[in-house]
Amino acid sequence: MLSSYREVLRTPGAARFTGAAFIARLPLAIAMLAIVLYVAGTTGSYAQAGALAAAFQVAYAAGAVVSSRIIDRRGQATTLIALSLLYSAGLLVFLLSHDVLLLQVIGVVLAGATQPPIGAVVRARWAHVLAADPDRKRTAFAWESILDELIFTIGPLFTATIAVRVGLSAPLIIAMVLMTGGCLWLAAQRSTAPARHPRTESHGSALRQPGLWLMPLIGAGFGWLFGSYEVTVVAFSEQAGMPGATGIILGLWAACSGIGGLWFGHRAWSMPLQRQLVITSTILGFALIPAVLVRSVPALALTSILAGVAIAPSLITTYALTERLVAPALLTESLTWTNSGMILGYAAGTALAGVLIDAVGTSASFVLPVLGAWSAALLATRATPRPEPSPGLR
Repeated sequence: MLSSYREVLRTPGAARFTGAAFIARLPLAIAMLAIVLYVAGTTGSYAQAGALAAAFQVAYAAGAVVSSRIIDRRGQATTLIALSLLYSAGLLVFLLSHDVLLLQVIGVVLAGATQPPIGAVVRARWAHVLAADPDRKRTAFAWESILDELIFTIGPLFTATIAVRVGLSAPLIIAMVLMTGGCLWLAAQRSTAPARHPRTESHGSALRQPGLWLMPLIGAGFGWLFGSYEVTVVAFSEQAGMPGATGIILGLWAACSGIGGLWFGHRAWSMPLQRQLVITSTILGFALIPAVLVRSVPALALTSILAGVAIAPSLITTYALTERLVAPALLTESLTWTNSGMILGYAAGTALAGVLIDAVGTSASFVLPVLGAWSAALLATRATPRPEPSPGLR
């Protein structure tokens, strides 16, 4: 199974640019939790911590669309360097705010709005270097989804540990270093970067492309799933008297998603991408139903293992379908629209799950992830890829 990934990583320059992107992407799993820990630890206000973290996420969702459009037009190198420096400047303003709320807001909004859309950037590189080999391109997208799972498995644990053992500001300083260093390394690799595509009248906004408007909504469905599931797992574990089990359950969820992605990504599927997404997201919805019925932490851990296996295949297919819907000139922006939809869906799912848990309990809240998966499946029935010019591409 691993031979498919080894073959893809032997593509000239691929190991270097995916390594650089991995480093630059680690702050995605560090910064928001680090902001919460810093604010809660210095002010004692979880409400202020949550509000600033939300401002950071919303600014990222909006800013990434603009920055990805600039990347498509101006190229990756210069834009990534500028964004990483502005991102670090924003976090620095936040850290030097001396708990002045206005300065903290300015800092987190600047950092969020200029956080580079590294996931979209690296997938655009893969699409460029493997443009003539659709099966290997799909495996490369699977590889990046697996790295996403790894990042969001180790990131929160790393952040919490460093904040406790070194200091509350340490994770944010590390995030600045990783972001700047990773972006500089990635920007230096010009041979594998996609060509610049100066915007013309024929291009317009990526959302004007047929079917592309569905992808942020599909991403929102998955974000809704993740946000509502994670909050409900936290509440379920606390109500069961085992709050420490949250990390284990979500760790199993992420690890099994990586395993599912490894298996799914190495295979060549003859089924059209649209149908793959409908099937994988439908299966994911069914796999989440047992969580509604569980009454113990071990049972929830088991259901998380089963559901986790179905996550990465759905995400892999989502990104592959997004790539197929647009021309290369709009690829980074299009992938970022999907990511931004996921971020906003996550925020909405988190908020509604909290309300539902307080009102009627965790069993009802576990219905929300099911609805998120099935809404993505329903929307996917309408997403038709553009015709592929080369034969054999599915």
